[in-house]
Amino acid sequence: MPAFHDRQPEPGTVALPEMVDADRGRPPPEPTVLNVRYRAGIVGERARVVHAATWTPRDVLITLCGMPLDPSLVEESTGMPCMRCIRIAARRARPNDPDQRGIDGG
Repeated sequence: MPAFHDRQPEPGTVALPEMVDADRGRPPPEPTVLNVRYRAGIVGERARVVHAATWTPRDVLITLCGMPLDPSLVEESTGMPCMRCIRIAARRARPNDPDQRGIDGG
């Protein structure tokens, strides 16, 4: 059985290193938000939500919801989004909106 990183991406997805237009050992020069999720077989299907992630200086992807991801375990994809990432992105898009309320109502 091939290792997870040797598997072909699922239909409609592309392996992450092929999507990032940079050297394999370096992240893109500008902060780029990627939509990534764990590849099939790494975690259960319920945990394969799509996170908004950016590169850190240590070549690790960090999601908006704060989870570090090993680039060798994820793929750029579409699918069910991480609700925490969506809430954080929405708050960042409208930081001064008084009608924008958090979970606690404040």
